[in-house]
Amino acid sequence: MISKPLRVGMILTVLWIITGCGMPATPIDLIKPPSPEGSFQKGNLRATLLALLPDGARLLTPNHGDENQVASFGDVDGDGVDEAVIVYEESSIDEKMIKASLLKQQNAVWRIVGDAKGLGYGVDYVRLTDLNGDGTSEIMLGWSLGAGGTGMDIYEWKNNAFKLWGKQGYDNPLQLEIIPGQAGN
Repeated sequence: MISKPLRVGMILTVLWIITGCGMPATPIDLIKPPSPEGSFQKGNLRATLLALLPDGARLLTPNHGDENQVASFGDVDGDGVDEAVIVYEESSIDEKMIKASLLKQQNAVWRIVGDAKGLGYGVDYVRLTDLNGDGTSEIMLGWSLGAGGTGMDIYEWKNNAFKLWGKQGYDNPLQLEIIPGQAGN
């Protein structure tokens, strides 16, 4: 027969496991193993991307969308050639900063042409897709905000710079209801 303290302990453990789902994830729970080399598209992009980043920066992969992909591709400037968006973390003595960068390939060489500062603790979702029907891809960047949930920034590439097109919170990036022309100015 099981002793009363052991039974109470088992019941509390089961209750803790069942009700623990509502607790926010800790940063250690959000850490993922490095992606295998075979998961990168368009050739040996990993080494090229790492060479473009500041010393000590590390590439981030999204929790949703193109998981295990360090770059998402789409034509953001309408020239018929896909650009790439990467998200990375830069660390300094004082802080960690998340950035998204747009890369263009010219004469078989990738280079960073623009940056946008990220929010929160990490990247949740990255996708380049034409949301407003103008023939060019908008840049969807979903950020992990910790216990605060997730937030989506949507950018256009206009006049060689990121232009914020819209912002909204979301639970699941696949359920976003983005209405062209109403997401931003």
